[in-house]
Amino acid sequence: MARPRTWIPALLFALAAGCGTAPPPGPDAPTDEAVRTNGAAGTNGTKSGEPTKPDGAAAGKDAAAAPLVFIEDDLDGAMARARAEKKALFVDAWAPWCHTCLSMKNYVLVDPALRPLADRVVFAAIDTDRPSSAAFLERYKMTFWPTFFVIDPAKGDVVAYWPGAASAREMRSFVEDAVRVMDASAPPSDPLYTLSQASAARAAGDHRKALALYDELLAKVDARWPRRDDALAGKLSALAGSGDVDGCARFGTAHVDEIRGAAAPADFASVLLSCASRLAKSPTQEQARRKAMARLEALVASPPPESTVDDRADALAILAGVKSELGDAEGARAAHEKRLVLMEKAAAEAKTPEIAATYDYGRAISYVALGRGEEAVRMLEQREREMPKSYDPPARLSSVLAKMGRFDAALAANGRAVALSYGPRRLAYLKQRADLQAKMGDKQGQIATLREEVAGHEALGPGQRNEAALADARHRLEEALGKGSAAPKR
Repeated sequence: MARPRTWIPALLFALAAGCGTAPPPGPDAPTDEAVRTNGAAGTNGTKSGEPTKPDGAAAGKDAAAAPLVFIEDDLDGAMARARAEKKALFVDAWAPWCHTCLSMKNYVLVDPALRPLADRVVFAAIDTDRPSSAAFLERYKMTFWPTFFVIDPAKGDVVAYWPGAASAREMRSFVEDAVRVMDASAPPSDPLYTLSQASAARAAGDHRKALALYDELLAKVDARWPRRDDALAGKLSALAGSGDVDGCARFGTAHVDEIRGAAAPADFASVLLSCASRLAKSPTQEQARRKAMARLEALVASPPPESTVDDRADALAILAGVKSELGDAEGARAAHEKRLVLMEKAAAEAKTPEIAATYDYGRAISYVALGRGEEAVRMLEQREREMPKSYDPPARLSSVLAKMGRFDAALAANGRAVALSYGPRRLAYLKQRADLQAKMGDKQGQIATLREEVAGHEALGPGQRNEAALADARHRLEEALGKGSAAPKR
């Protein structure tokens, strides 16, 4: 979840992180955000305090419409079609390892209520680990998986930006508002126009410009404006991204109770916690933690009506992480037990193994946290048999087996994942392999794997290359060769 993830215990990363900042340095390494914090995306169309309706109720007469059709991994073709048809371009930037991406694909983006948007929008999806996505990622920055973009195909400019999960109603309002801006039916005096500018700044990775625009926007609107939640969440993420963790903690504390939506409230609380974790012990830190904890407790007790099982499971994961970090083992265990019940029921009701796999990451985490690692192993072994072409089941299986000390079996599962994976994710699994080989005393194998990992990072295009991950891989190789002297800064 957008992150920083320092508030979630190491266990949450040991199982090949579900969604977060990327390209992740490895399945066992923390990224900069929590399990799936989406940067507190927002509620789009829901006024603060306004009751929400389930997605099906929002569909109304559109419920019988066919689902949207996405152009997969052909961004040039999608852009050309959007230009030719004079439509906006919607891009779902996702990855197969991201559980929130799978939840959005399997439960939200298939909602027939979204089908009428096709009259004005061309829909595309890109797997961000594929080489064909590198050029997109070089121009359009993303730190959360998934991230949804609405782009003006005539100029290539970002009109709207949504990081993380949303309900179908939220997604529909998000796209409709973006089309209004693109069609110039939202003039520069309209707050939507300023929100669009802030979104473009975020997509360019310009946190300071985004922060200034969010400040300008929040000065224009009051609590009645339907997109105010988005502005609040955007400012929090901009503060975190700019490195102002004190400002992030103070701002988040002041507004954490105001955020509404399917996933945004828990995500906002998670970003707040991650900023607080970077502060020295202080009243500001304590107040931020207390407010975030109280908000999470309330969300778990009464989940947002439009939230998916994945959204609710993530809120419980964040809560479990905080409780564990604060020494409340019993509270953390209770949260894991509750989220496991949710996910097991959803997985059992899923119509296909691919849909059920939405919950593999979360279930594996909770099984291991509860001392039920063998159940995680059986689940993932079955998923690998059901989905033999997917790298995700063996990768997660390898992580679970490694946590259980079964290194030979973990290495074998890792080999199957490496063989099926590609792009930045393959490099994450090579890092996992090198770590396993080090634990097993296979120095020669470790060095060979690290050399392969370094070469893989060096071969990535600019849009997919992570310089920090490359530096880390080089340092680990030097250490293995006996040339290093100090652990790298993370």
